[in-house]
Amino acid sequence: MNQAANATSSKKRRMRLPLYAAGGAVVGFMTAALFRKLPSDLNWTPSIYYDYDLLFLLVALMFLVTVIWNSISLARTPSVRLEEPDADFTDDITSVSYPAERSLGRALMLSSFGVITAFAWVALALSLYEANSHAAESPNLFILGNLVAACISIIVVVVLQSLTIKRYNRYFPDRALDLDSLNMRKNHFKKLDEGEKWIVYRAAYRSFQMMNLLLGIGMAALVLYSVLFSFTAFPIVLLAVIWMINIGVYFRETYRAQNQ
Repeated sequence: MNQAANATSSKKRRMRLPLYAAGGAVVGFMTAALFRKLPSDLNWTPSIYYDYDLLFLLVALMFLVTVIWNSISLARTPSVRLEEPDADFTDDITSVSYPAERSLGRALMLSSFGVITAFAWVALALSLYEANSHAAESPNLFILGNLVAACISIIVVVVLQSLTIKRYNRYFPDRALDLDSLNMRKNHFKKLDEGEKWIVYRAAYRSFQMMNLLLGIGMAALVLYSVLFSFTAFPIVLLAVIWMINIGVYFRETYRAQNQ
């Protein structure tokens, strides 16, 4: 029986070989045709009227979505956490408390996304302004207005994040976040119980794994860009340094934990 099954499986594999070969030929032909049509350098400026105006429009829309969603999540969270319930009212309090906690957690996440988006907007706007400041013509109104809007976005996200953290501190006074402390996250971690610390450990390890994967994908994408278009050394070196620091911190913390 085993010999017959092995023979059937081997026959099926041999029958699939021509299909694999045909598929490889099609992919190879399409890839070769695409490479012949690629430009010598990738100079893509997503724009409608001004250079990169479409790019900044997408960034602004992302910023508005995170700010509005953050505000809605914050509005759905009570300003003060409900008192610990009695046994007879556990179900009623839980039905109100858990959605409030989820809204607050969502507000904190969206606040972080908003800060990242705003700082990326400022970085892109400053880079575009600097790139056009040495041109024969002075930067146009779009570049100046975009830079001003990016600076305003920083103020908006800082204020909104401050309100979000203050709401968190009122909701969880036993593990409040100290905005004036340089080690705010470290001090906050010490206030967590064992179950919450385990959740943080697990989330941090998943984040570490995902970061390694994304750094590897980014490195491969930059190498492919160098092969197809032009050699780019600085981004590859920067990603390599970040990758080594990421892994180095992980092994350092592992070594420190083993020697405690």
